[in-house]
Amino acid sequence: MRQPFGAIAALFIAAVFLTSADAGPNAADGQKIDACLKAAAEKGTSRAACIGIVADPCIAAASKTNSYRTDSVACAARELAIWTARLQRAVQSAGKGGGKAKATAVDASQKSLADSLAKLCPLFDKVDPDMALGGATYCRLQATAIRVLAIERLADAVNPH
Repeated sequence: MRQPFGAIAALFIAAVFLTSADAGPNAADGQKIDACLKAAAEKGTSRAACIGIVADPCIAAASKTNSYRTDSVACAARELAIWTARLQRAVQSAGKGGGKAKATAVDASQKSLADSLAKLCPLFDKVDPDMALGGATYCRLQATAIRVLAIERLADAVNPH
């Protein structure tokens, strides 16, 4: 039996969020990412350059403290919370105009991504932390953000303005 559109995507989003941060997205962080994405669109440059604009400066500052390993994970979790919220909205938007075939494909791709990240990202917690600050959380941040950009693009294509 087919899950309702977005059910698998919602499970993926919940899994990502539950492994990232206890608090919800920070509004100021969200505005910073929104502004970056808008500027990239206006300039015709890659929106991928906006990935890490919250976490990376935070991690750089944290790297100068004694608790930098723990703090770097918290930095990544801050930005992951923003991308996770965007992902939920993007999946819902893509489902509005995409039709059953696209909804099924998005659901399947979200499940596949969740499975992949469950295997890949924990590896970053098992390497020298200085080589992968933010560990598994930063891995999820990057993958989630890339997914958001793709699904937002799909949502724009299937929901003409």
